[in-house]
Amino acid sequence: MASYNQWSNSSNSNNFNNFNNNFNSNFNNSNFNSNLSNNLSYTLNNLSNNLNNLSNLNNNLSNLNNNLSNLNNNLNNLNNRNFNSSNNFNSSNFNNFNNSSNFNSNFNNNFNSNFNNNFNNSNFNNNFSNSGNFNRHATRHRPITP
Repeated sequence: MASYNQWSNSSNSNNFNNFNNNFNSNFNNSNFNSNLSNNLSYTLNNLSNNLNNLSNLNNNLSNLNNNLSNLNNNLNNLNNRNFNSSNNFNSSNFNNFNNSSNFNSNFNNNFNSNFNNNFNNSNFNNNFSNSGNFNRHATRHRPITP
């Protein structure tokens, strides 16, 4: 009887240990699956957000492309109007324009030197005149002393 009880207890103990091992294994697998599911869900959310961002970026680029196309059309229209209004210039007008744009260095140098001299003289005269006014002003208000 004792040997049967020992075998029975031993068998029950082994079964219980097996149950515990299986339970722990299933519990660990459950946690792993739960973590895996959470990670997959997080990854899918990130992918969804990235796709939305790419879609928004694509829309923005499309709008930018439309705006650039409109700008290009406006510039083409403006160029066409300017070309149509300017194609009446003949070669003689064009040559006159070229001749009138040939300012030589003597003219530029004379203009610059005259302008600088006049500007310096004007500053000198203004400063001299201002100092004279100050002296007259000071003389006019000098107190009378016996």
